[in-house]
Amino acid sequence: MIILALDALDVDQVIKYNCNHLMQQEYGKTDISDFKQARTVVLWASFLTGKNMESQIPIKTQWEFNVKSEQTFLNCFDSYKAIDVPAFSHKSSHIKERELLKGYFQEKATVEEFDDIVWKIHEENKKDFLSAIGKFDIIIGYFNLADSIGHLSFGLDEKMARVYQELDQLARRIKDSDESILIISDHGMEAVGRYGDHSKNGFYSFKQKRGLDLPKITSFYELIRSEIEK
Repeated sequence: MIILALDALDVDQVIKYNCNHLMQQEYGKTDISDFKQARTVVLWASFLTGKNMESQIPIKTQWEFNVKSEQTFLNCFDSYKAIDVPAFSHKSSHIKERELLKGYFQEKATVEEFDDIVWKIHEENKKDFLSAIGKFDIIIGYFNLADSIGHLSFGLDEKMARVYQELDQLARRIKDSDESILIISDHGMEAVGRYGDHSKNGFYSFKQKRGLDLPKITSFYELIRSEIEK
């Protein structure tokens, strides 16, 4: 199974930018209304475990939080690869990214410096993800391009079009695989001037029809486990 985990991918933007490869046979919004805040680490930890982890993850130290493999659906498969997944295998290179984001609002860093490191991490993850396809029973690759670029530039149409086109092309690279494919985001994004903030609905897309109706992000745990029987 292949899981493309795209932070802040927003269904309205997917449709706006005609991202046909992200829109598989079935796609739509996810329901994250059970969470008080749309926090990245919380939502991915909850996706991995099938449980609402919000109360267990302090805001101040959230990026240090990790779940164990035996708590997740990954442990149900004979082999897995998890690339840069928050609350599980997140890369330390994001520390510099967060420092530059903070520095931007303190007028100590430029948006160009921030964008450069975001794209660098994206390209590294893309290389790792594509090279792992077909080598594991389940692979999950995390990409925060839409989230990170969106926080400073969501209101800039040309820049966001490039982001969504890149993610759509990433989906194109895997669409012909014989494996089941799930494309999932933790939350969406909404404009605040030129900036962007987390919204209350995520995105999901399945290669096969599943008949889901506004599924909760925690409900994918059992759906993914069911792939073992196929």
